[in-house]
Amino acid sequence: MKWLSSGFWMTSVVLLGAALGTPAESTVIASNVVSVEVLSGTIRVASIVEDEFFGDASRWLFQYQLSGNYEPSPPDSNGISSLQILFGGLEPDVTGQTGPAGWDSNTTGVAPPFGAGFDLPNSKGFGVGPNSGDVFFYFAVPAGTAFTSEDQGSYAASHVLDVPSGLIALVDDASGAGPIVPVPEPTSLLLLAGGLALLAKKRVSSAE
Repeated sequence: MKWLSSGFWMTSVVLLGAALGTPAESTVIASNVVSVEVLSGTIRVASIVEDEFFGDASRWLFQYQLSGNYEPSPPDSNGISSLQILFGGLEPDVTGQTGPAGWDSNTTGVAPPFGAGFDLPNSKGFGVGPNSGDVFFYFAVPAGTAFTSEDQGSYAASHVLDVPSGLIALVDDASGAGPIVPVPEPTSLLLLAGGLALLAKKRVSSAE
């Protein structure tokens, strides 16, 4: 597994911190940029991990800045309008998941504990394109959660008739890396498995 160092991408840190209102005392733990170019355009995702979540040191902030000009089926598609971040395992303790105004969370793609999904159907507007500017997404996990930039299957897409279309794997053309994502500790997996087992037991008992 590839563990990330603190290679700061300072321009994005400053812009993203200002956009999200992140406290000035927070520290960037890791960052990277994934850039993918296909025939229909480019997609760029900048990932940043910070050591607190708006002043809460018990949570770490995972942030994603999305930009590009990908347009698979003009004029029917609506730019880059889906971002699906897949975790490196099951992470049940995800809080504060937030995207731009109008974007839905966890509706058509992944959802916790498997990942974090963000979508903007055509009926809600146009996503990311050459004239829209960058947009930002974030969520929090427990402080100390491991993370990786190895490809875990994250992807972006557009929408046609409110249905995700033209899925593109978020694997950097140059490095082969993916967005930075949480990798849950074994304890988290055990707690989740225990909770699912308890839920199943309750359902069986209620059916008897």
